[in-house]
Amino acid sequence: MTESILQTYLNEQHIKTDVTENIESLKKAVKEVIKYLTRKKEKADVIPYTLVALDPKVIDSEPVVQQVEAIIIKKWPAFKNSVTATQDKSTTYVRAVILESLSQLSKDDEATAALIWLAARDVIEHYQLDAEESVISGLLQELADRAEENGQAAWGISQKLQANKFEGVEISIPAVKAAQIDEESLKAHFLDAMVYSGWRQSAGRGNNPHHQGQNTWQWPQFMAENSATGITQVVNSALTQQAKSLSTISSSIQRTLDNYFAQLQPFFEDLNNSIVSSIIASNKRSELLWWKQSLYSRSLNISYRRLNQLNAAVCMAHDLSEQVEPIYPESLDYLLRETLNDVHGDQAAEERPLTDWLNDSLNLNENIRSALKAYAAQGEQRKPLLNAWANALHSGETTNFLAETGIDKSAKLTASDLAVWLFHGLQAQKLATGK
Repeated sequence: MTESILQTYLNEQHIKTDVTENIESLKKAVKEVIKYLTRKKEKADVIPYTLVALDPKVIDSEPVVQQVEAIIIKKWPAFKNSVTATQDKSTTYVRAVILESLSQLSKDDEATAALIWLAARDVIEHYQLDAEESVISGLLQELADRAEENGQAAWGISQKLQANKFEGVEISIPAVKAAQIDEESLKAHFLDAMVYSGWRQSAGRGNNPHHQGQNTWQWPQFMAENSATGITQVVNSALTQQAKSLSTISSSIQRTLDNYFAQLQPFFEDLNNSIVSSIIASNKRSELLWWKQSLYSRSLNISYRRLNQLNAAVCMAHDLSEQVEPIYPESLDYLLRETLNDVHGDQAAEERPLTDWLNDSLNLNENIRSALKAYAAQGEQRKPLLNAWANALHSGETTNFLAETGIDKSAKLTASDLAVWLFHGLQAQKLATGK
């Protein structure tokens, strides 16, 4: 979406205020809601916040509504009076703030994006979105696309192993400078060694205290010793310069090799991760195909063919969730549907009132009931299908189910829809309670 949820709600006049201070107050409320939802590692509150944000018919006594409304009033003290003056519903402002908060949170964290999508995707068709449908659908489509992309990345078998691009290396060796004797310096040393100091003015240089005409040993001795010293200095200087030139070659090669080997480690690490991920993805697919072909429930140690339609639907959702990671590709939903269809055929696509499924669930296999009861949730806040269903099984009463979920009593589901919805709920619980 090119603009924020909050701005879209303002533009489409789902909420009505043109006072800059009020808009800024709503933005501040968004920051407070984000702070609240990220205050601890568990993300369980994201689910009821999502369910409230999506339902235009949510009542103002709902705990999440009251909590967020209090945050808005703290930032915008005249909120109640302003809403009354425009004859708006305060819950719409509350929901707009929550939706904007969830939108921002989803952009920063893949797990949160997947959690919001799992919590929203099945229940949304049972809410009456009316004029808000285009805004909410746009947000959910973004979340769906991200979830599918991340699911494919986690589950896809790469035909071409992925690794960081290896840039290679080119070793550049600087030219070696040839050693050069400094002729002028050598000449100066020879003159100092051979020329009689008294002739210095005429010869230009000369430090020898003796001259050849004396015909003694002192002159050649001085000349030999000082010439040797001069030659040594000039030659050593030339060799030193050449040594420096050669040392730059070693340094250049070392730097190039260091850069080369610096690329090698992450290259092979990424290559190894790519190979491992591909193997894991292949193993996952093989296990799931075996599960579908065998039609065997690990949790009950029996064939799904020995279960009635409702028991099979719930058990398959539970067993599949036990096998897969929270973020997964859309194709797994269809695998679940097809597996149920393999057992119960066209009956899996026949719609029944949700309340009928709920009443029949009180007679579920005891092991299946026990597994679902673990998801019972206290409190008056809006609940997803999984938790509300678990509450019904725990209490043995179905009267609170519709109020807890916000789903209309006329809602109808196929067994296949029910299985997928429960599967989504189980996946969402992993993301909500994971560290």
